[in-house]
Amino acid sequence: MVIQDKIKYIEAKRGRNHPLFMFRNWLDEKVPSHRELKLIQVGGTNGKGSTCQWLNLFLRKEGFRTGMFTSPHLVSHLERIQVDGSWIEASEWERIYDRYADFFEEEQLTMFEIDLFMAIVYFVEQKVEYGIIEVGMGGRLDATTALDYIATLITNVGMDHTEYLGTTLSQIAKEKAGIFKESTLAIAYDTTCFSVMEEEAFRKRTSLLVADYDLSNLDTSALPAYQRENLVLALSCLRQLKLLKPYSIQSVIDSFSWLGRCTVLRKDPLVLLDGAHNMPGIEALIRSLSSFEGVIYFSVLKEKESDKMIKRILKWNSNVVLVRFEEERLADLDVLHAHYRIPTIDFEDMIDRLKGAKTSTLICGSLYFVGKVLAHRDEIGS
Repeated sequence: MVIQDKIKYIEAKRGRNHPLFMFRNWLDEKVPSHRELKLIQVGGTNGKGSTCQWLNLFLRKEGFRTGMFTSPHLVSHLERIQVDGSWIEASEWERIYDRYADFFEEEQLTMFEIDLFMAIVYFVEQKVEYGIIEVGMGGRLDATTALDYIATLITNVGMDHTEYLGTTLSQIAKEKAGIFKESTLAIAYDTTCFSVMEEEAFRKRTSLLVADYDLSNLDTSALPAYQRENLVLALSCLRQLKLLKPYSIQSVIDSFSWLGRCTVLRKDPLVLLDGAHNMPGIEALIRSLSSFEGVIYFSVLKEKESDKMIKRILKWNSNVVLVRFEEERLADLDVLHAHYRIPTIDFEDMIDRLKGAKTSTLICGSLYFVGKVLAHRDEIGS
């Protein structure tokens, strides 16, 4: 198999992860030096990837060699594993995969477990000084929680993945707080259900701190509101770990970007892309933009709160268009079209319209949708 076939093969390996002790045992046996890695774990409903990027950029600014593991990917599966801001090379990915392919098959690891296992192998090989690990889903049972950390962070708590994490904010908060570990720094930005998370921290014999960093002396005007929240969490963590030098903060803020989050594809007329893939994400986007006039292209997966998301978007003075793209988990857009009387078009038609757009345009929704748009960014931006 060529690398594309190998990636396609593991992407079909969905399902529940193995118990944490099993995944930990595999790492201890096959990659024992993983225990020497200094890792920071980032959990929460939204903003995990952005917070990882903030941490990554600040640590690199201080001269540290960093590793970063995030999911899902937007453009290439390789982007899930990065060292010093660069995706793992295809040849390196294939070399590591081939070395452990029989083990992956024998133990029937899921795609997420394979990705994480390979990331840890690569980080050890590359001698990273700090690694940033994004939780896949939830926290308590997530494969990333099998690792050791110097800090565990929670961005926020919102209603998402309710079929797995619970149907109330308290239940979801408890699942996310499951990442806390004994005598390990724990910080949360969002104080929603803080008492629930604090109780879990107490049970794990650690203290939960609230993210707190004064941004008043910094210029954050170019950042969307939700990125300022992620920034505060990252800065709070690094200050607690004594890894932060204030003089470097502004330069990182000035150059910050995270693909698919308030990404400007074209400036005139404005074409803005944002992975607001759930209701908390939509609320965060609205806080950041406050208003938007133009055309909004939107697509959503069936397990998300599509009705609430559309109702909130419709409050803007904009023309909303639903976009159909190839994805088995796509919501029933025909039902949404009939109920809200919103036009529906195919993805290819949207791309054609974007090329000749003469008004401000916002593209938002599913991260898979955002990823497909990014594959056409050169056409849209020209």
